[in-house]
Amino acid sequence: MFQNSKDRMIAISDGVFAVVLTIMVLDIKAPNGDISAFEVHRLLTQLFAYLISFGVVAQYWILHQELFATLKTPTIKIMVGNIYFLCPICLVPFATTWLNNSFISPESAVSFAFLMFIVDTAQWFCFHIVVVQNLKDGQKLAAHDIEELRSVKVMVAISLVYIVCSLIIPKYLLVVIGIGILSRVMITRGIRLYLNWQN
Repeated sequence: MFQNSKDRMIAISDGVFAVVLTIMVLDIKAPNGDISAFEVHRLLTQLFAYLISFGVVAQYWILHQELFATLKTPTIKIMVGNIYFLCPICLVPFATTWLNNSFISPESAVSFAFLMFIVDTAQWFCFHIVVVQNLKDGQKLAAHDIEELRSVKVMVAISLVYIVCSLIIPKYLLVVIGIGILSRVMITRGIRLYLNWQN
């Protein structure tokens, strides 16, 4: 009679991601009249923060849609885990605005870095419970699945680097996050090439 709907879970998730990706750009204020050096610096900082934040959230969405592609049984545990993953995702625009308004103050940098850690940990938990459920449903982990699970664990480790960076060199946090995104991609591709070479 009653059952959980995978389609509705994915619909609310896609809606949250779409809103988060859209509202971040609204905080970028267009310059008025003559543009001073200060205005140019402010605008460039806002654009850079937006691009990094957009890349971070887009990365989460890509992994999220892969995670639920083969799910057959959306248990209540998976649905609740998904909601708790989406919750910190919704805070990314707030954290990005704080970075922009404070010109990447130590406090805003630490908050942003901790938020990335919370999101990455929630994402790892979602991957874990979905993998467990898929195994219960008789599915086997393909090489790509193992690779994505490894990638999510790497993201948690990299987010710890963000926290350390935010405490030591907060002004460079966005650069480090940009490098972190590229590192995750390079590590994943490197492992894929290595495993292909082994076979």
